[in-house]
Amino acid sequence: MKIGTILRSPLLHFFVLGGLVFGLYAVTAPLEARAPRDDVLHLSEAEMNRMADGFLAAWGRAPTEAESRGLVRDWAIEEVMVREALALGLDKGDAMIRNRLRAKMEFLAEAPAAAMTPDDATLEAYYSENAAAYARPAQVSFAQVLLPGDATAEEVAALRAELEQGADPAGLGQATMLPPRLEAMATPAVERVFGGGFGAAVAGLPVSGWSGPLSSGYGQHLVRLDAVEAAQLPPLERLRDKVIADWRSAEARKMRGAFTDELLSRYTLDLPGEEAAEQP
Repeated sequence: MKIGTILRSPLLHFFVLGGLVFGLYAVTAPLEARAPRDDVLHLSEAEMNRMADGFLAAWGRAPTEAESRGLVRDWAIEEVMVREALALGLDKGDAMIRNRLRAKMEFLAEAPAAAMTPDDATLEAYYSENAAAYARPAQVSFAQVLLPGDATAEEVAALRAELEQGADPAGLGQATMLPPRLEAMATPAVERVFGGGFGAAVAGLPVSGWSGPLSSGYGQHLVRLDAVEAAQLPPLERLRDKVIADWRSAEARKMRGAFTDELLSRYTLDLPGEEAAEQP
């Protein structure tokens, strides 16, 4: 390759420019802005074992001697790159790095909760306080007929009379893909099918006999409630593992909040154009 071609190479220009940037920073940055240098790369036994375990998990075997040297080299490259980036202040003003550091601090605050086990009294109290989250919703069995959009009061009354006399609801009313009968369906599921409020309205009807019209997302319905089973709270033992996991999550949130408040109490918030606040 000719020397002129080499000198015109964009890659060469990149390396030269990069070297100038690094050199200029080393000369012009104030001493207090430069991170103290530590030229020793100390690979701990724990870190070495972590790398070996990662290789084993990925490849299903232990690394060879050459592969082990490669793992160590990759670790050393990452370590020196991170150190040099920090020395240049490249972590400053980077939203991704800041978010990652925040997440790590929050993890440190919450970590003890994962090993906590509540006693029976504590778990019972938590279960009672959050019963609504664990209760099985009411279930309803009902039949329905979707009324034509232009049905008159007389036509609705005539249709109701047919239903009361035992007519099959599947053959009456407006043609629709909605099922004419639903068995033991949870009220939230009914509302997902028919629209908000319909399940609760059905559960509030008298059992047996045709009622309505009731409004849904599809229009007006005549409805016969055949059975309703009230919401029930299962015994704690049936959901014990889930409740413990939820309790730990709640404790972790409390720990994070307390940790955050304690950290904020160490600082004064200085806002532009305002007096400094003692605590953010």
